[in-house]
Amino acid sequence: MTTTIYQNIARHLDNLPGGYPATESGVKMLILKRLFTPEEAQFATHLTLIPGKTGGVARRAKMSKEEAARRLEKMARKGLLIRIEEMPGKPAYMAAQYAIGIWEFHVNDLDLELIRDMDEYKPYFFQTAWTKPQLRTIPVSQSIHNELNVMTYERAEALVDDHDCFSISPCICRREKTMVGEGCERPEAYCLGLGIGADYYIKNELGRACEKQEILEALVAANDHALVLQPSDAKEIINVCCCCGCFCAALIELKKVPRPVDWVSSPFIVEAHPDNCEGCETCVDRCQMEALRMVAGKVFLDADCCIGCGLCVTTCPSGSLTLQRKTEAAQSKIPKDIMAAIIALGKARGKLGLPELLKLQAKSKWDRLLAPRGGVQITV
Repeated sequence: MTTTIYQNIARHLDNLPGGYPATESGVKMLILKRLFTPEEAQFATHLTLIPGKTGGVARRAKMSKEEAARRLEKMARKGLLIRIEEMPGKPAYMAAQYAIGIWEFHVNDLDLELIRDMDEYKPYFFQTAWTKPQLRTIPVSQSIHNELNVMTYERAEALVDDHDCFSISPCICRREKTMVGEGCERPEAYCLGLGIGADYYIKNELGRACEKQEILEALVAANDHALVLQPSDAKEIINVCCCCGCFCAALIELKKVPRPVDWVSSPFIVEAHPDNCEGCETCVDRCQMEALRMVAGKVFLDADCCIGCGLCVTTCPSGSLTLQRKTEAAQSKIPKDIMAAIIALGKARGKLGLPELLKLQAKSKWDRLLAPRGGVQITV
């Protein structure tokens, strides 16, 4: 009975856009048993990608509204689902993907056993489920010059201005490496939450609340620490990850593909002018994608590996490196919001075609209830 329950939640998570692929070793089942009790695992399968109110989840789970509410709140605090409160006192709940999602929600209760299991699982996850990055890259503001045509959703500060709730939390990638004695010198607290993303992190004690000014200062300091800015892969975002190439799982995987420039969702690329190079090599040290090296004392750019983060541009004393916009054909289409991004990811994995989307709408009436407030809606 217990085995069947965990098989069901594994199947449920794998059917979500982010995926949860099988492994030869069975480590994925061991991870689930560390995170979910059998009761929680069974209950989680009644959640969908569309935020639902307690009553709807209770009906699907065939239990009282009071019992469903108790479980939903407990599992939200444990980082096993997503709790959204667009109106005070009226929460809604939706399924959380394993990554980005449940894994990151456990940043404050990691232990060495879970880290070990996740390290074993990552290769399976990325080889099978990673069909499209869930984050995009935007340049640090210091690298943007006046002639560069930058859209609002490509500027970190403009993205922050869209919100009035903010949080800062530890980066799970750097924290897990620190716990096993492999950390780097960069600050650990560099995951920035915005809007409903910040609200979830604050209320579930995954991060601390902060003012907008602290977020803006963190974005400026990201350049000092050579951290790549990676917000949600949407124009309307709920988070910005500040990532290093040594430990960030997304950047590490990007470096393994033949042409990261085609894989990452970034509208910019660096242009090198070697004749101006003074040979200081600062850019080589700062590049998190290993796209730069010195050839005969001059900078050489491997454009196939550049993701347009701008970190090399800001400290180049000779102006040998500049940020440029890619051709329109080379730029990825950015989804409008997080729900659109999730659907795009699901379609890329073959998990959210028209039948599945129609089934989601039939299973939850949340889109109709949120429509007056401009909430989450699914377009099929």
